[in-house]
Amino acid sequence: MIAAPAKPVDFLPPAIQTQLGLRDPRFRPLSDIKTVLRDLGEFDMDADTVRTLIEAQFLIGFNIAVDDRGKCEMRVLSKSIEYFRATGGKKFHELEWPQIFRLVVPHQKPVVTGLEIRRAVLCDRGHVENLILNHRLTAVKKSQCGPGGSWVVSRESFETFLKGRLQ
Repeated sequence: MIAAPAKPVDFLPPAIQTQLGLRDPRFRPLSDIKTVLRDLGEFDMDADTVRTLIEAQFLIGFNIAVDDRGKCEMRVLSKSIEYFRATGGKKFHELEWPQIFRLVVPHQKPVVTGLEIRRAVLCDRGHVENLILNHRLTAVKKSQCGPGGSWVVSRESFETFLKGRLQ
């Protein structure tokens, strides 16, 4: 008798799943434009429509680009996508800045790791490093090789960056 194949996540031990945040609903507090288009597919919209909805504050979006005058790299708060879908896009979100930032960084620690930033804003290690090297984020501890070697950034600088990039 052949056993049914396990789900891909079930191959990983629970401790690894927890460490990677695979079962944590806060794992992806922000979404990219493609994800927004997928999640709001019933509204038949394109990327320009999503940007218009962000500008009109029906969706909460951030430009995470290193240079905010260059190419725009939009991320949208997942909670605002859910709210848009639930209200049919007929109501503005009711979230204030402290609530928005708490969704992105759920803890109160004075620092945020590079890994937490990468997971939150959907970027790679190089992007976090470029934000630091271009003085958009303030590093408290430099990146190192090995476990726990991620950049450590002041919470205040990350909050200031996101608040300044709120569209």
